[in-house]
Amino acid sequence: MICMKTTDVEPIQIKELKYEGKRLEVQNTCVRWLTHMNRGGNEYQHNYALRYFTIGPKGNIPMHNHKFTEIVYMMRGKVLFTSSRNGEIEEKEIGPGDFVYTYSFEPHSLRNLSDNEPANFLCFIDCVDDKQNCVPPA
Repeated sequence: MICMKTTDVEPIQIKELKYEGKRLEVQNTCVRWLTHMNRGGNEYQHNYALRYFTIGPKGNIPMHNHKFTEIVYMMRGKVLFTSSRNGEIEEKEIGPGDFVYTYSFEPHSLRNLSDNEPANFLCFIDCVDDKQNCVPPA
């Protein structure tokens, strides 16, 4: 068994991401990798990872996609979750207790709606192919 406090996991500032061949700026956002392939031995199978995100006031994660599916579970604050499917844009304001499930390669973005309060959410992802998407950046 592994038992830790979220605050014992070092936050990693996210500065940019790649989408459609472009580098896009991520604003006021950090992630704590709670579970991942380097935490625990092979007995943990590592079929998924759990990450804890904080998007600070006025922060955002721009439109992006990835091969893995993702579940976002809001814990604090409100974000505008935007996704695109077949060229149709859908926007939802989500808050504590809400969740969003995105499919593989679904373009999506998140923006904190507050000018002075952070937004926190858990992000569950499945580990795909060689499972390197479930390893925190070095």
